[in-house]
Amino acid sequence: MRVLRLSGYSITELSDSIGCLIHLRLLHISRTEIKALPKSINKLYHLQTLRLQRCRSLEGLPEDLKKLLNLRHIYVDSSSCIQQLPKDMGELKFLQTLPFFIVGQDKGHTIKELGRLNQLSGKLDIMNLENVEDQEEAKSANLEEMTKMNQLGFHWSDNSEREVNRHKEEKVLEGLYPHQNLKSLTINGFGGKKFPSWMLSSHNARRALSLFKNLIKINLNQCKNCEKVPTLGHLPCLKTLEIVGMNNVKCIGVEFYGKYSEVLFPALTRLTFSHLCKLVEWKDAPKVTSARKVFPCLEKLIIEECPQLKIAPCHFPSLQKLKVSRICNTGLIGICSERTTPLTSVHISEVSNLDLVPEQLLCTSLQSLKIINCGKLSFISHDLQPLDSLEELEVRGCLKLERFPRIKGIAPLLQCLRISECGVKVLPSGLESCKSLSLLKISDCPNLKSLPNLQGFRSLATLEISDCPELKSIPDLGELCSLTVLKIFDCSKLKCLPKGLLKCLKTLVIGGYCETLDAFPCLNTTQQCHRTLEVLELIGWARLDSLPNKIQRFTSLTTLKIRAFDNIKALPKWLGNFSSLQELYLHRCNKLEYLPTALKSLTKLEKLKIRKCSKLEEIYEDEIVEEFFKIDQIPNIKTI
Repeated sequence: MRVLRLSGYSITELSDSIGCLIHLRLLHISRTEIKALPKSINKLYHLQTLRLQRCRSLEGLPEDLKKLLNLRHIYVDSSSCIQQLPKDMGELKFLQTLPFFIVGQDKGHTIKELGRLNQLSGKLDIMNLENVEDQEEAKSANLEEMTKMNQLGFHWSDNSEREVNRHKEEKVLEGLYPHQNLKSLTINGFGGKKFPSWMLSSHNARRALSLFKNLIKINLNQCKNCEKVPTLGHLPCLKTLEIVGMNNVKCIGVEFYGKYSEVLFPALTRLTFSHLCKLVEWKDAPKVTSARKVFPCLEKLIIEECPQLKIAPCHFPSLQKLKVSRICNTGLIGICSERTTPLTSVHISEVSNLDLVPEQLLCTSLQSLKIINCGKLSFISHDLQPLDSLEELEVRGCLKLERFPRIKGIAPLLQCLRISECGVKVLPSGLESCKSLSLLKISDCPNLKSLPNLQGFRSLATLEISDCPELKSIPDLGELCSLTVLKIFDCSKLKCLPKGLLKCLKTLVIGGYCETLDAFPCLNTTQQCHRTLEVLELIGWARLDSLPNKIQRFTSLTTLKIRAFDNIKALPKWLGNFSSLQELYLHRCNKLEYLPTALKSLTKLEKLKIRKCSKLEEIYEDEIVEEFFKIDQIPNIKTI
């Protein structure tokens, strides 16, 4: 036997007899619960490939792995439980694939072992670099000779108790000089104050340009002591740059761009600044003219968790997607102060002091606009211009926003509208002109008192109205022929449900209405969908002591959820008529004392979940045999 594949099998160990398969070339045991491999695996002298991906319980590799001299590929995840690699990994001189190397302090575990593995290719993450003593030991990894390696990651431990020696870590990173064919570089948890000379800097950018001429991606993560970002603007192939958690950077200055090229960041398409808690200013490139360009290809810009950022550049001629979160409003205004680009997506979240969305962001090419948790926003726009391409609009967590601009004829292609946690009293006027609307979700709007006529939305597939305590009525739905999901719940002044002929409805969530009602409102809306409805969730209130009888005609139900019926003591016998039911949920039915014997008729029921039903839970804690027997009678039950 040359190939053994056990991937995905429910096994926790391998037999020692595997050592008898001396001709084995490939052993594939990914996606198993194996904790350790037997020692006999070291007899598989011809083994070339060992696959151990997604083995979450794996604690280590065999101690004498070095005996497998023909081993070429080891595939294992760094997310496994492995804390240390076997001793003398450098003996495996034909090894080509090793996703990560864990640096130890003992002989046979140091970074010197990597220096003998010059055939390694693809991706390599070097972990626990705090265990490297100095620059000379770092050089012994011989990374400059690993010309087939295209992705390198340098990682220091993120242990908060680790004592950081800044000078030592700077010297170690200086010694980890990579080769010039590198395409991806990650530096994570570096404790030094400055980056190594082999990275781009203003005084030797020409030399470093040669080193990184093929670099496509750079990720600088949690380099918390660094005060400046390196010069990277000259990299000809760099497409993705992520700078995260550099807590001491206060200013991204002109040195970020460099000065040896007429085109700065010529290939960059995605730029991320995240968790730079002291960053105040991001300067523009010096002398930007028609002849000197910056970010000519940048399509996506992400700035998040930079709460002090007040100044930012505006030269992004190709920008399509902008995502900003937790920055000052002046920073956002700076970014969009010169807007000539075809923006398609704007996501604004937690921008302090933002009271009005900059009109430069509301362009005709915009397809998606999300405004989240901007507590001082009072207007989206005074005079909304045509948004001919807008398909998605979400506004959430803007309690000072009391009204929307009129959108009649403004957004003819709008498909999804979500409004939640806002102070609006009415929905945008002219909404009926949005004939393409397929999703309308209104939730947690404490001041909303009325809704517009919804009958004209022939494309509407999902309608959700929830947690609107001042809403007293909902207009009739008419024939919404595309509606498959209807959710109207937790509106405490609502006394009736809208009428309508909904022939395609598959999911219905209703309840949590006016506390003075003694019974569920009439379900006129659902008369035509008793054969199509698959998911039903009923939410009760204090006065209800029974389920609405009309739901028993929904014989096609596969999922039934019953929640917050505090006075219901027993479930109806007709529950046993739901022959297609697969899942039954009971939640917060505190007076429910027993289950109906009719449950045994639910031959397809696989999942029964009972949560916060105190009376019922007491019975099962007391192990009342009769109630256990009722569940035991359900033929296909799998989860309780």
